[in-house]
Amino acid sequence: PCFVLDRVLRVPCAFVTHLGASIDEKTPLLRSNDAVHKQGLRLLKNIKICTDAKAIHSFLGWEQEFFIIPAAMYRKRPDLLNCGRTLIGKLPQRNQVGDFNYFAPLCKQVETLLFNVSALMLKLGVPMAVLHNEVAPGQHEMSPIYCQSTFSADNNVLFM
Repeated sequence: PCFVLDRVLRVPCAFVTHLGASIDEKTPLLRSNDAVHKQGLRLLKNIKICTDAKAIHSFLGWEQEFFIIPAAMYRKRPDLLNCGRTLIGKLPQRNQVGDFNYFAPLCKQVETLLFNVSALMLKLGVPMAVLHNEVAPGQHEMSPIYCQSTFSADNNVLFM
């Protein structure tokens, strides 16, 4: 669906050349959904299950996992500044431990950030269903409500 972001109307589009080649990232998904629909109905008919089915829909529930690092600490790391990833360093004293990380409550700053992001996503029409810690220290996850794959792919692009 169309939406307004930064006072600009955004219209999701699919681009195809006059020869039918896709030049966007959405058209292959739309084509694969059409193929699943067509062949899925054919399969159901041939194995005599749900012979009156009219459509097959694919659903997707993505999740984005990410690390949150305080800005002051980030600026002290030349590897993060230049490459966007960790190249130097050592394992944390408390590595991946489910009891201390995954099941721990969100710290107040992270909770506020995730709630603010969730509110912004809701304004774009993407209700987030899950926000919590992950197993590694500083790792978190957000996931929207499970929906049809074409909408879910759009929602994921908006979130990233």
